[in-house]
Amino acid sequence: MTIPPDLWHEGLLVRSPNWLGDLVMSFPALMLLKRILPEFCTLTVICPAGLAPVLDALTETVDEIIPVADPHAFPTRREIHPLLHRHFGAGILFNNSLRDAVMMRRLGVKPLYGAAARGRSILLREPVRFPKRISGQLNPPHQAKRCLEVAKRLGIDDWDGVSMPAVHPDFDARRFELAFERPFPENHPVLAVAPGAAFGDAKRWDASAFHAVADHWQRKRGGFVILLGSKTEAPICEKCAEGLTPGLTLDLAGKTSLHALMFILKHAAYCVANDSGIMHLAAAIGTPGTAVFGSTDMAATGPLSPKWNVLYRKEPCSPCFKHVCPLETRACMKAIKVADVLKALPKA
Repeated sequence: MTIPPDLWHEGLLVRSPNWLGDLVMSFPALMLLKRILPEFCTLTVICPAGLAPVLDALTETVDEIIPVADPHAFPTRREIHPLLHRHFGAGILFNNSLRDAVMMRRLGVKPLYGAAARGRSILLREPVRFPKRISGQLNPPHQAKRCLEVAKRLGIDDWDGVSMPAVHPDFDARRFELAFERPFPENHPVLAVAPGAAFGDAKRWDASAFHAVADHWQRKRGGFVILLGSKTEAPICEKCAEGLTPGLTLDLAGKTSLHALMFILKHAAYCVANDSGIMHLAAAIGTPGTAVFGSTDMAATGPLSPKWNVLYRKEPCSPCFKHVCPLETRACMKAIKVADVLKALPKA
């Protein structure tokens, strides 16, 4: 359906996903929703406070951000104060929360759209039903297409499968130098390496394998390596950095803001990562790369970019979606060899 301009009122209210990768996979839907909004309407997004910088970089897509400190609780009155007397034409839930559906209705958003989940269908208009995930096999549709399927209820055009909203990080080379006390290595091709993954060890390629790829990049390309990850992933990045050329290595695990992370990814020549938020963000920004998949589902959460290679070797038990390998072998991840990634790297 298409909402007539006079029924849009003050625009569209969206509840974002809670994880970085899931948020990025909603980008195509956000982009297309923005295109159908009348000029006088805003696209307002409620999101976890930690993800607000990513939406802040979508300056041509998102008009207003409402950050919430605890994404697993009802927002405080102070947090949603800007929304209390607004009249949104519609609302969209890109998560599966019953609580957020109730919160939207309390705000007076009546045409509310989202996936049928957790008993909230009674609160939704045209709830979208998706098949349940099955372990041991790939499970399309892709998460991005699930978001698009919900957004189609508001009359968006079909996605071309390639276009993404422009990402403009509020960060530059000068701020990089001030933050990390060294200039950005513009004279070397930069390899961004993200060996972590918040979901758990089962989806992480061995740190020694990432190290071998980084070492090859330095020895054969004279390239620079920047290691990226969260504070909890710092030990993994430290292990990857051991033995690399000091003058061509920068370990920034736990040291970057999201704006700095987006700047680094945007200026990197290539990225190698597990299935992770950094993988999704790099792909959305337009940086080419290679992703290693095993315990998670490349059909459902692969990078949204034709510039990315996905390496996956099917094992009888994969994808299992477990945090820790139940067989204690991590066979699906070990099936991907360093040589496989080296073949995917751009030629000098």
